[in-house]
Formats: sequence, C-alpha cells, structure tokens
Amino acid sequence: MSNYIDRNLVAGEETIKKAQLNSLFLLGRWILGILFFWLLLIPTVIAIISTIQFKNIEFGFTNKRIIGKTGVLGIKTFDAPLNKIQSISVTQSFFGKIFNFSTVRIDTAAGGPRFMAVKYADNFKRALMNEIDNYEEALVKRQAMEMANAMSVALKSE
Repeated sequence: MSNYIDRNLVAGEETIKKAQLNSLFLLGRWILGILFFWLLLIPTVIAIISTIQFKNIEFGFTNKRIIGKTGVLGIKTFDAPLNKIQSISVTQSFFGKIFNFSTVRIDTAAGGPRFMAVKYADNFKRALMNEIDNYEEALVKRQAMEMANAMSVALKSE
C-alpha cells in the first residue's frame, strides 16, 4: 500500500488511526471468476481488477482531518476537517457479518465517500468519534485562550 495518508500530513498533524481492510471482501468476486472462467474470462478479469483496486485503498484520520484515497489509474481522494463531519455510518451485510467487514460512510455538507471492506468498523467509528470530540475541545480551549488574551490586552490598554 502506498502511504498516501502519511505523505499528505500538514504541520502539527499526526496520524491517529488507519482503517484495516479485510481481503475476504473479494471472496465472492474470485469465486465467480473461478466458476465462470470459461465465460470469456470476464469474471476473472473483474476479480483481478477488483483486487488491484482493493490493494490501493487507504482510509484513516489524523488529529485534524479524515483522509482517504481510492483508485489506481483514476485516483480519487477525500479529506475533510474533523469539525465538518456530519455523520458516520457503518453498514454490514450478511457476508460482512460472517467475514468481519463493513462499509463506512462519512457524510459532510459536500457529500462523502464510502469505504468498503473495513475490518472492525465499529472500533474505527468509535475512535473517530473520540477524536472529533478531542478536536472540538481543543478548538474551544484555543478560542477561550485567544479571547482571554484579547481581554487581557484590552484591560491593560485602559
């Protein structure tokens, strides 16, 4: 996996958690590819392409934002500040329940991506929600300090 998240950190930003992906998500495509191999190789080619795409997914969050990348030739990236996230949803299919993978959807005002095949998605969501709370608390503290400093300067100038 390329290290897209770590390469795109800004000053004062550190990676908190990266999503683990479960390759069993591809099992159905590979079964179809093997069973219908005789059908002009189309299902097998689809399984190979899906595997290559799967290996190029990165998804995680830092102390300031959520960040992700999908794609090989046509790369699609996503990042949003933690305070702009409106909701996080986790969806788990029947096979996802059996093989321990889920789809995580991040919603912001501008839309948001879906990241499939995430292992332990509930733990990922919980950690992200905790980091959003930490980010908001730090923001409020910083604003309070700036306000206190401004008031201190205003009182001294009188």
